[in-house]
Amino acid sequence: MSDLNELRRQRELLKGHLAWLDKEIAAEEGRHPSPPPLQQPEFHAAAPADDRDAEAILSEYRTPSGSIAQKTKLGCLVYFAVAVLLTAGAVLAFYLLNRTGRPPLR
Repeated sequence: MSDLNELRRQRELLKGHLAWLDKEIAAEEGRHPSPPPLQQPEFHAAAPADDRDAEAILSEYRTPSGSIAQKTKLGCLVYFAVAVLLTAGAVLAFYLLNRTGRPPLR
């Protein structure tokens, strides 16, 4: 119900903004603004009989929460493995690039 109230509030805000825009356009054109219409009729279209229930539509796209948790754990493990491999590669590259033929310090 709060979504409906929010939508109605947004609609009223837009109506006020459109009225202000009309007034500004009229002022720029050099004519007086026309009075706003008294009340516009509400239009309620009837939904077709073959429309499905919203919950039925949503259930088609839902995934079990367990699969999301499993994918998240797998993703974390993959990121960790990649980070370890990159770190090991960087250490190995540093060692190989800085290795010289000098004898070790005694």
